[in-house]
Formats: sequence, C-alpha cells, structure tokens
Amino acid sequence: MEGSVQFSEIQHFYKNSTVFLTGATGFVGKLVLEKLLRQCHVKHVYLLIREKDGVDAETRCANIFDGTAFDPLRRIDPEFFKKVSLIAGDCEKPDLGLSELDKASLIKEVEFIFHCAANTKLDATLREATNVNVRATRDLLNIAKEAENLKAFVFISTIFSNFTKFEIHEEIYESKISGENLINVANALNDTILEQVQLSLLSDWPNNYTFTKQVAEGVMKEEGKNIPTSMIRAAHIIPAVEEPCAGYVENVYSLSGLAVANALGVNRVNYYKNGNLDVIPVDYVVSQLIASGWYAGLQKLRKKRGDITSTEVLVYHCTTSQEKPLTSDEWMGVTETASREVPSAKMIRLPLTFNTACYYNFKLLTFIFHTFMGFLCDMRSKLAGRNSTIVEGYKRLHHLQEQASPYFFKQWYISNDNAQKLLKRMSFKDRELFNFDVLTINWELYFSNFARGLRVYIMKDPMSTLAEGRKKLKRKLKIQLLSAAFLVVFLYVISKVILFRVIFR
Repeated sequence: MEGSVQFSEIQHFYKNSTVFLTGATGFVGKLVLEKLLRQCHVKHVYLLIREKDGVDAETRCANIFDGTAFDPLRRIDPEFFKKVSLIAGDCEKPDLGLSELDKASLIKEVEFIFHCAANTKLDATLREATNVNVRATRDLLNIAKEAENLKAFVFISTIFSNFTKFEIHEEIYESKISGENLINVANALNDTILEQVQLSLLSDWPNNYTFTKQVAEGVMKEEGKNIPTSMIRAAHIIPAVEEPCAGYVENVYSLSGLAVANALGVNRVNYYKNGNLDVIPVDYVVSQLIASGWYAGLQKLRKKRGDITSTEVLVYHCTTSQEKPLTSDEWMGVTETASREVPSAKMIRLPLTFNTACYYNFKLLTFIFHTFMGFLCDMRSKLAGRNSTIVEGYKRLHHLQEQASPYFFKQWYISNDNAQKLLKRMSFKDRELFNFDVLTINWELYFSNFARGLRVYIMKDPMSTLAEGRKKLKRKLKIQLLSAAFLVVFLYVISKVILFRVIFR
C-alpha cells in the first residue's frame, strides 16, 4: 500500500530515517513526535526521557501515547509505538545523562535531531535554567558533530529570547555572556553568590528562562557553524488549529492557563496593557520545525556538491503579528466570549473580569475580588471541617499574572522574512501537509475550537455536559444580577440614612 502513495518532497526527505527527539513529554515535543510518525513515515525515533516526581522513564514514555494527541495516528497505525525507543537520560545532567553505549548508538544511527527540551519555568533558578537550556544544547551539538549520518539539527527557542530589543530579526544576536562562561559560573558558585551574580546578568531580563535561551542561541551560532542547523523562535504557543485535532492543548501555563482561570470564573482581574499580542498555534510551530529541518538538510547537500562553502544556523520566526495580528484586548474579549458559548459544568463563578494596566489597581482589585473573598470561603470551609486552599490558590494565580506581565507591557517588531521564504520554497502539497502560513487561520473559527479545547483537554469536562454548563451559566448570571441589585439597594438605603442624619441632626 505504501508503494502506491505519492510522497511530497518533505515526506520523502524524512522517509525511513532515524530521529533523536528531546522534550517528548512536553506540549511541542509530543506533537513533533506524533507528526513525524504520522506524516513523515520515519523508520525509528529515539526519545530522551528522565525519571520525574517518582515516575520512572518507562512509565512516562508509555504515558505519552495514551492521550488524544495520538488518536489520528493510532487509527492509521495501531502499532506505531514499535517505532519508538526510550533512551534514559536527563537534560539537567552533563552529556544529557547519556550512557556511553547510548551515545555511541546515537552517533552511529541518528539522521535528524530535534531538540525541544527546555526549562520553561519562569521562576527557575539560574543554575537550573542554565544546565537545561544552555549546557544540554551544547552537549547535544557536540554529539551532532560526531553523528555519522546527520542530515539536520533542529532547535526551538522563543521570540522573547531577545527581550531587551525592540526590533527582532531572524538572526542570532550577541549574548552578554558566552555559554561556556555561564555554564562554569552557574555550576562553580554557591547559591548565595550566584544570586548576586544573577542580579547583574539579568538586569534587563524578566526571568532566567528568556535569558538562558538567548545564551543558548549564542551556543547554537558557535557550535552549529558547520552542521546543518535550523532554529525556530516561537511566539506564545496556543492550542492547535487543526492537528492532531482542533483546539488540542496541554499547556496550562501562560495564556492558556489564564484563559482557563477566566472561563471557570476563578479570575476576576486581568493585568495587562493593550497592544499587539504575538501568539502562534502549536501545530504551526510543529510544521515549521519539520519544514526547517528539511531545508537545513538541503543546505548540507548543497555544501556537499560544492554549491556553497559553509552553512550558518538558519533562523525562522514563528509568529502571527505581521500577517494575522491580535491585540491583548481582542484576546481577552474573544476568549471570554468563546468560553461563555461553551460554558463548563465545572464553572465556579460567572466568567466576568476587570482589565487594568495599573499595578496599584491590580493589587487593590485582586485583594477585594480574590484574596478577601477567598478568605471568607476558606473560613467557611474551616468551620465545616474541610481543607481551606482558596487563598493559597489565588497567591499562585497572582504570581503567574505578575510573571506574565512583562510580555503584556512591552511591544516588539518581529520580522519573519526567512519564514516567508521557507514557505515559498515548499511545494503546494507540502504547504498543505506542513502548514504554518498564518494567513490561513480563521480567528473566529479558531476561538470557537479554542474554548472547546480548554474545556475538554484542560478542564477535563466533555462536551456531553454542555447543557448542564449552560444551565449553570444562567443560574450564575441570575445570582450575579440579584447580588448587584441588592448591593445597589443597600448602598442607596445607607446613603439615604446618612443623608437624613446629616440634614436633621
């Protein structure tokens, strides 16, 4: 059957190849794995997975395939998992924690490396972020240099890696400190001294994640000079447009996490300044990663033929701000509206938020609508003999909002010329199979699927409970209106009493 299939140029390039993938337990890495197996017909994929939170690497590997993301692939090839092998390792360790035997196997067999692993925690320590984002990248590039049959090395970064700039082009900028020096500093100093060093290194950066990603890009430029290498800088990654299914999402951090808090009625206050909000659906990121690997491999072939003398790291931006811009106001408004169209049966309060760009207003409003109300609910829970966790939950929400605020209060011009050129180099069939053309996004349809995706995949609330959710929304709306009416009457009576006493005192 496979012999009768007409493969596209990109499919043919990856067909029957061996891939090494890091970050397969993450949102992007998992979907890269799914698409490589489903559409690229690769022969074998090695996954680097570590033990985490008491769950061994084998169990974590098996858990990858259990979710909805692999349903389309499972229908085509029920035994797809036989093409996947686990390699125990850890990006936090030197040489990614690989054994000499595993390293030798990778050097001998691997043709493509997709490096999707990263420490994306905005509150990670400098040592944690450096070891995963910088040292692991360097060590993996060293393995790539030795690989006997390497066709391409593909790396994912973030457009916020150059947070301090206002114009960001598809090139690698010089970092404040070299990767080698940062690795040495992070692992030689104790925590107290490292915190002091961090203050000077991160003077203009919002967190260790964006800073170490920028340093890692410098490592890519130095160590990836003469190997076929591509790098994707992605914007805020949001749920899928179409693949593996419309609205698919796993990431509960950043924009998706805030949208869930709004949809459940947990959040009452959004803290941001209106401006362009650069987002990108996850399936567009995955397609661009795979397409960029194809083109990087072509450059190796050109060099081998003598058409070019050297290869540089190819940098591509994966964004929407140039062709399909959204503002923060549009995002907040449409996500709230969409969530009301498919209300969750797990809704706690009516989805209703206040928006502010003033930090003091944010603190005041969150105290009134979150902390104070949470305190009253916790007191009621304690009196009933139940656990009280609402105030602590709101502390985490406020921490997330403050961590995300730098991205909402700064604007960038982000070019995407290289990404457009890459798209034009692809055949019509490849542009269908590996679509990352943001002009094809229908935002109205997208946000309808977005709300459903959050409901089903994050809130774990199936669409079968939609009728119950709508009843709950109507009930919450009535309660809200009655509460507002009571408050108006109460304030009116109080003001009359006070006024009467002033006049007739």
